[in-house]
Amino acid sequence: MRQALFALIIAIGATPVVAQGDLEKCAQTEAWFKLAVDSRVSGRSKADVRTALRAEMERKAADQLADFVFTLPPNMLTPAVGQAAREQCERMDR
Repeated sequence: MRQALFALIIAIGATPVVAQGDLEKCAQTEAWFKLAVDSRVSGRSKADVRTALRAEMERKAADQLADFVFTLPPNMLTPAVGQAAREQCERMDR
């Protein structure tokens, strides 16, 4: 999972975020992961999650994030997913 997460963070990092510092960008990354996880947990379809993410980010990155979240087993759908994404983002920005 860590390799898939790392690749996804790189893709999301390419998504334009208007004039944000590195820490804000990483916080936004965590928020996107949280949105995807929470949406799946609440029973939304992958298509609905993609649509919600596309409103927030570039289409390709949104689709990749939705695909990633829908590959996770139910026991991994926790806030830890977003926290791991944020930590990986912060490590990349050092």
